[in-house]
Amino acid sequence: MITAFNLFTSLAWIIAGIISAMISILFLMKNPKKRLNQLFSAGFTFWSLSLLFNGINFAVAYSSLLFANIFRDLCIITGILSALLLFLSAIGIYFGAETLHWIFYVLTGVVLVVSSIFGAMNDWVVEDGLGGFKTTDNLLGKSFVQIVPAFFVITGAIFMILTYFSLENKTAKKRIGYFIIGFSTIIIGLFMFLIDTLVEISPYLFPSLAIVTWVTVPLLMLAGFYVKVDAKQNTVTMYGVGSQESKTLNPKHKIERHS
Repeated sequence: MITAFNLFTSLAWIIAGIISAMISILFLMKNPKKRLNQLFSAGFTFWSLSLLFNGINFAVAYSSLLFANIFRDLCIITGILSALLLFLSAIGIYFGAETLHWIFYVLTGVVLVVSSIFGAMNDWVVEDGLGGFKTTDNLLGKSFVQIVPAFFVITGAIFMILTYFSLENKTAKKRIGYFIIGFSTIIIGLFMFLIDTLVEISPYLFPSLAIVTWVTVPLLMLAGFYVKVDAKQNTVTMYGVGSQESKTLNPKHKIERHS
């Protein structure tokens, strides 16, 4: 019989994944032809899948550890890919979407493959000794599953901050502000799990806080997408998210006007 903690974690992750998936669809609906919208949508789609798979692996562990570990591997792969796509989105915002050449995607694929292999080989579902299941605390596994994605998210947040201080348009700054908070929320969620391993208060407290923060990530990003930027001011806005007259958030980029 499934333990109360495993039931809680399974339902919480699955519900969080469904909510996140619904929000990620709205990213693409905003402007499906723009590359940055596609990257954000793809990033949060894989983010949603990672949450779903993480919930499913605890649910199926009672029937088959093999299938539980398959879902755990899928959780790892989609989670790492999500962080990489959001990182590419941040680069596209700062330098302009047109600067995202094929080499960026090749390097992203290499990092994904290497991190996924080491992560999957060193992070799996095992019995917790209390009649339930947990994931291993293997240092090498956690390095590739948590630290590597965290590095790219933090780097993406830095690009967002640089973009924020490069802008003069107040509404454009407000939009990027939402993105910065969204990236920061991912980091806060990871920090919650770190605290959970160090502080023994309640097995539900910090995982619950982490799940709540991670559900708000796509919501905050989406709110930023719907901040209307006045393109008539002497500034630039996001490529694909701002007006059609603007090209990128990079303040050094030459604006091309559509005829």
